[in-house]
Amino acid sequence: MIGYDMGHESQHLIVGAGPVGLAAALFLSRQGLLPRIVEMRTEPSLYSKALAVNPRTLEILKPTGLTSKMLELGLPIRGVRFYRGSNNVANLSLGGIHPDYPFMLALSQATTEQLLAEALAAGGVSVERGVKMVECRTLADRVEVALEPSAGGLRETMTCSWLLSADGAHSIAREKQGIVFEGSTFSEEWYLADTPLKTELAENYAHIFFLEGKAFFFMLRVVDQAVKSPPGEAVWRVLGNHPEPLSYLTMSEQTGPPIWTSSFHVSHRIVRNMAVGGIYFAGDAAHIHSPMGARGMNLGLEDAWVFTELARMGRLAEYDRLRHQVDGKVVRQVELLSRVVSAQTSFYWFIRTVLFPMAIRVPFIHDRMLQTVTGLDHQLPQVITEARTE
Repeated sequence: MIGYDMGHESQHLIVGAGPVGLAAALFLSRQGLLPRIVEMRTEPSLYSKALAVNPRTLEILKPTGLTSKMLELGLPIRGVRFYRGSNNVANLSLGGIHPDYPFMLALSQATTEQLLAEALAAGGVSVERGVKMVECRTLADRVEVALEPSAGGLRETMTCSWLLSADGAHSIAREKQGIVFEGSTFSEEWYLADTPLKTELAENYAHIFFLEGKAFFFMLRVVDQAVKSPPGEAVWRVLGNHPEPLSYLTMSEQTGPPIWTSSFHVSHRIVRNMAVGGIYFAGDAAHIHSPMGARGMNLGLEDAWVFTELARMGRLAEYDRLRHQVDGKVVRQVELLSRVVSAQTSFYWFIRTVLFPMAIRVPFIHDRMLQTVTGLDHQLPQVITEARTE
């Protein structure tokens, strides 16, 4: 049994201070529910997995005042252009997708985290960095937790009325509770490089290139407060499913060394249960998928918003029902898109090569793709939106 310090009873605890944990803490603090938030990393990450904020995220962040700041800093992305080699074969326009935000906003995860952290600190909540959760278990009406300094040291024990696990794809809370993370992993690695480029490609579009065989690469402007580049040589992310994605560049010239390179395996997974007792899962702790749908950070921020709205109404028992179906559908849609783009099998290669340029012109398919990448493929929970308007 984990002991606990009576002085820490009935606190609300968030584990993980990435964008999802920070957003949850911000939403809660605005409702007068000041949470405790801990993070094992001693410093925020300088590198960004996510590069775009979608219209749904801009909607839910608007009451916090962050949306206006994001719009000042970010670059509106008006659509996606698809190429075979250097030939433009299809386009996806975001025009009209949303009355206020008819675009994706290019803005790095690092900048988004910084804005969230600043707003949270202004509300009187600070992140406890260098603190790792090492144990957690549920009881009838509370959660018992053990925390330790990441660098080692004296263990602290506490209880809380609930715990929000926003501690990423390798969630300790998920592991300790034995929650099954269902799904699959692609066999090949994907590779990325953030690098300065001189290019004739429109910077207010994302660009996807289909190459010979199964190869592809994707290009999107990197907009980050901390990343400066000379005029005409903006930083772009180049991401593909073959090593050295920069070697496939077309209509672009690399003008300097990469700022960041990485490789990773693509998985599509979702937890079997998004809530166990008083422990709730959000963001990458609950679901992961490829970056092709631009939904990872955005879907996690929506998890955080729904969670905090339910907490406000005393209805957290509904969290699993309201989020699991939505998140599972997104994971499946992004997996299908990723299999087509990366030509995972001969069947998907045929779809990508022969059917895709025609299919994207079919209104139903065109609209479904738009809704998937913008986060507008479902409505916000009616029980919450109705309560908000009462």
